[in-house]
Amino acid sequence: MKIALHQIAYQIGIHPTEMAKLVYEGEITGEVPGNNPQAKDAWVDLHSLRNFIQWRNDQGRMEEMAYGKAIRHIDKWLSRK
Repeated sequence: MKIALHQIAYQIGIHPTEMAKLVYEGEITGEVPGNNPQAKDAWVDLHSLRNFIQWRNDQGRMEEMAYGKAIRHIDKWLSRK
Protein backbone atom coordinates (compact mmCIF):
# COMPACT_ATOMS: atom_id res chain seq x y z
CA MET A 1 0.00 0.00 0.00
CA LYS A 2 1.41 3.36 -1.04
CA ILE A 3 1.49 6.38 1.25
CA ALA A 4 2.92 9.84 0.70
CA LEU A 5 6.47 9.84 2.01
CA HIS A 6 6.08 13.16 3.82
CA GLN A 7 2.87 11.91 5.45
CA ILE A 8 4.46 8.95 7.25
CA ALA A 9 8.11 9.97 7.74
CA TYR A 10 7.72 12.29 10.71
CA GLN A 11 5.08 10.07 12.32
CA ILE A 12 7.52 7.19 12.55
CA GLY A 13 10.51 9.34 13.51
CA ILE A 14 12.48 9.33 10.27
CA HIS A 15 13.27 12.61 8.51
CA PRO A 16 11.84 12.66 4.95
CA THR A 17 15.33 13.18 3.50
CA GLU A 18 16.57 10.06 5.32
CA MET A 19 13.56 8.07 4.12
CA ALA A 20 14.20 9.26 0.55
CA LYS A 21 17.78 8.02 0.92
CA LEU A 22 16.44 4.60 1.96
CA VAL A 23 14.31 4.56 -1.19
CA TYR A 24 17.31 5.52 -3.36
CA GLU A 25 19.41 2.78 -1.77
CA GLY A 26 16.71 0.17 -2.33
CA GLU A 27 16.13 -0.46 1.38
CA ILE A 28 12.42 0.32 1.03
CA THR A 29 10.12 0.37 -1.98
CA GLY A 30 9.00 3.79 -3.13
CA GLU A 31 9.57 6.64 -5.50
CA VAL A 32 10.98 10.12 -5.00
CA PRO A 33 10.52 12.09 -8.23
CA GLY A 34 12.85 15.01 -8.73
CA ASN A 35 14.84 14.03 -5.64
CA ASN A 36 12.26 15.89 -3.53
CA PRO A 37 10.99 13.90 -0.53
CA GLN A 38 8.42 16.64 0.15
CA ALA A 39 6.84 16.25 -3.31
CA LYS A 40 3.17 15.29 -3.28
CA ASP A 41 3.88 12.30 -5.52
CA ALA A 42 6.82 10.95 -3.47
CA TRP A 43 5.67 7.69 -1.86
CA VAL A 44 6.75 4.62 0.04
CA ASP A 45 5.18 1.18 0.33
CA LEU A 46 3.92 0.57 3.89
CA HIS A 47 4.59 -3.19 3.82
CA SER A 48 8.16 -2.59 2.67
CA LEU A 49 8.61 0.12 5.30
CA ARG A 50 7.22 -2.14 8.04
CA ASN A 51 9.61 -4.94 7.01
CA PHE A 52 12.54 -2.51 7.05
CA ILE A 53 11.62 -1.22 10.53
CA GLN A 54 11.28 -4.81 11.77
CA TRP A 55 14.66 -5.73 10.27
CA ARG A 56 16.32 -2.66 11.78
CA ASN A 57 14.91 -3.58 15.18
CA ASP A 58 16.00 -7.20 14.83
CA GLN A 59 19.53 -5.94 14.11
CA GLY A 60 19.47 -3.92 17.35
CA ARG A 61 19.71 -0.66 15.44
CA MET A 62 16.53 0.82 16.88
CA GLU A 63 15.38 1.68 20.38
CA GLU A 64 12.35 -0.30 21.55
CA MET A 65 10.19 2.81 22.05
CA ALA A 66 10.98 4.13 18.57
CA TYR A 67 10.26 0.71 17.12
CA GLY A 68 6.89 0.47 18.90
CA LYS A 69 5.90 3.96 17.77
CA ALA A 70 6.84 3.28 14.15
CA ILE A 71 5.01 -0.06 14.00
CA ARG A 72 1.88 1.44 15.61
CA HIS A 73 1.74 4.24 13.04
CA ILE A 74 2.36 1.90 10.10
CA ASP A 75 -0.23 -0.60 11.32
CA LYS A 76 -2.73 2.22 11.82
CA TRP A 77 -2.31 3.24 8.18
CA LEU A 78 -2.45 -0.36 6.96
CA SER A 79 -5.73 -0.96 8.79
CA ARG A 80 -7.37 2.05 7.11
CA LYS A 81 -7.41 0.46 3.67
